[in-house]
Amino acid sequence: MGGQVQKWLDGLENDDIDMIRAACADDFVYDDPYDGRMDREEFCEYWRTIPDGDWLDTDFVLQEADGEETHYFWWAWKPRGASEWAIEGCSLTKAGPDGVHSSRQAYNKGAGFRAVA
Repeated sequence: MGGQVQKWLDGLENDDIDMIRAACADDFVYDDPYDGRMDREEFCEYWRTIPDGDWLDTDFVLQEADGEETHYFWWAWKPRGASEWAIEGCSLTKAGPDGVHSSRQAYNKGAGFRAVA
């Protein structure tokens, strides 16, 4: 497998919009429970609006079958310098040889997130 999901994650980790864009397939869809569905270009603009913070990613599961990668993991985010995690949830990402086709998020915006947004 081509490691398309890893390319996507590397782009996110490095805040590299060009890397994120290159990792996405033409039919890419990002699905966020609060901000809705976005195509590749909309997501790249959205990612630029995420405040600077620290990410914690755990419990990675990667399945490869029939030419497709399915990756899910638990994540948490807190504003840079904060002592508590403001938001946490899970991510399900699917990719093929041509790139990441979808990334779906599930999370609950708690009071801590609203306070820093």
